[in-house]
Amino acid sequence: MRKIEFDFSHKTNALKHQIEAIEFIKKNKNTPLFDEQGLGKSKIVIDALIENIKNGEIDCVLVICEKGLLNTWKKEVEKHSFLMATVLSNTSTYSRGRRFLQFSQFYIINYESLIQEIERIKMFLKLRKFAIVLDESQKIKNPHSKITQKIFEIKDLCIKKIIVTGTPISNKPEDLWSQFFFLDGGETLGKDFKAFQKRVDIKLKGKQSLEAYEDSLRAIQNRINKISIRRTKDVLELPEKIYKENYVTLSGKQKETYEQVKKELYLEIKNADGKDVIEKIDNYLVKLLRLTQVASNPLLIDDSYDQVPAKFLALDKLVEGIMNKSEKVIIWSSFRKNIRLLRNRYKNFGSLMIFGEIPIAERNEIVEKFTENEENKVLIANPAAAGVGLTLISASNAIYLDRNFKMDEYVQSQDRIHRIGQTKKCNIIRIMALGTIDMYIDEIIEKKDILARFTLGDIKTLKTPRQFLTKEDLLKILG
Repeated sequence: MRKIEFDFSHKTNALKHQIEAIEFIKKNKNTPLFDEQGLGKSKIVIDALIENIKNGEIDCVLVICEKGLLNTWKKEVEKHSFLMATVLSNTSTYSRGRRFLQFSQFYIINYESLIQEIERIKMFLKLRKFAIVLDESQKIKNPHSKITQKIFEIKDLCIKKIIVTGTPISNKPEDLWSQFFFLDGGETLGKDFKAFQKRVDIKLKGKQSLEAYEDSLRAIQNRINKISIRRTKDVLELPEKIYKENYVTLSGKQKETYEQVKKELYLEIKNADGKDVIEKIDNYLVKLLRLTQVASNPLLIDDSYDQVPAKFLALDKLVEGIMNKSEKVIIWSSFRKNIRLLRNRYKNFGSLMIFGEIPIAERNEIVEKFTENEENKVLIANPAAAGVGLTLISASNAIYLDRNFKMDEYVQSQDRIHRIGQTKKCNIIRIMALGTIDMYIDEIIEKKDILARFTLGDIKTLKTPRQFLTKEDLLKILG
């Protein structure tokens, strides 16, 4: 039988910083690739693994990614190589079975489908010499989640492992443990999650400054930096990213609603035990997001609200100014009702929307329209659905109507427009209501970002003028 010859050349040229990472991945069995968003990590991974396949070190690759990125990964393989890519997800059980039998160099499956197909995946990995790539590896940050446990089941069934994310620390340094345990079984950060968690136990509490955690975090930094790749956008000559704040003042019925919700939460926290508040701080932060909804748009919790929210009026002026410059804009909101309302509000500008319930195929079409059609100037999206993996550089403006406490969603979503290929200065605009929960969300995101960047070695100090929240601080927030 005639041997099939494959073309292992690269369709696209690697940039200088990519070449450095490609060489590192080629030579190492297990690699954390933590480059910031927008530096072309998929290109790096694909090029490195092509060389490993060419040299006979591996036969093929299993890429595990978010559902919304299945098609993106397939396109990336086709864009950068002459090899074959097969998507194992988004088909019937029968069709998936047939696709497992299809010869390919790159197989792509999403995390949720992996759970359903775990037994078949285990058998599949034993048939050939595989490399496994975990894209957006912070997905497995919780070691007790079902997805993480299934990922752990296959960690020893491959020749090579790569974890890929620009935000390995989503919210807390403890997010790192599961990702490194998948890579090396505890060699870097230990085999016991609880012991590691205790070492990096940083809660949003007290008057203790961030500097108190510097020694423990620096020890982790030294361990992970020895084996990982982490470059910030300083390696590229990207246009400037400009941060702007647009402050509004609540009035009328919106202010009344905010004060009422604030009063109810105040009484709940005031009557709670202080220690209980600290231990369950995440639960209370979730409850505080109800205030975020009112500050954004009271209609989110009150169907009788019939006025125009203060943030909508501010947003109208911002959008008008951007349209006058013939530029495009992404408006980010965590709330589906807001996204629907704003799509209708800006329909004259060819507005489009993306949120979780929109099917993946339709999302891909929306991204294509926004990228290619001049008439589609406004995209309203949820960071949880569109904040990862998408390239939206046709826009140079990102406006945050509201935000939650998730630092990774904020960091990743703004980099949809600030990445390789962007030629314009990028405006990152936060609309915040004065004297509301918005100001404290901003504070907490800043702290989480500082902790993450220090642990990854991006910054040299943990100094910050802000302090963590106590029960008393929460009560102060609530007036």
